[in-house]
Amino acid sequence: MTPDTQATLLEIYRRERLSFLQYVGQATPYADPADRPMRDRVLELAHAEAARLDEFGDYLEQHHVTLPRVGAFPTAFTNYNFVAVRKLVPDLVADERRGLQSLQHDAAALPEGPFRTLVQELAAAKQTRLNELEKLPQ
Repeated sequence: MTPDTQATLLEIYRRERLSFLQYVGQATPYADPADRPMRDRVLELAHAEAARLDEFGDYLEQHHVTLPRVGAFPTAFTNYNFVAVRKLVPDLVADERRGLQSLQHDAAALPEGPFRTLVQELAAAKQTRLNELEKLPQ
């Protein structure tokens, strides 16, 4: 693995761990009784993303890549504390779209091989989550 490939993979890991969906998954947004199924779905998607990132991290470690300390979520995310889940959905969709575009760009820049395939799989999973978020009422 080249140093550039390793740097790209580590940046992907850090960026995805600090996504807005991951923040919302840890913050547990407000939901009135009618919106609780929506909140539960958002949290389910966040936990699925976290599990996928755990697998990604495990794969990197198996290939002797030391995972970075990812740091803190962006401070701007705290503006979304105590906000109703219904109001979060459009921003979640937008952030997942940006993340998907970044993953697709990163995958295209990686050399052919297992690491590119791994990032393409991350992008496919993100596309699935994006599709699910887009189905939620906004």
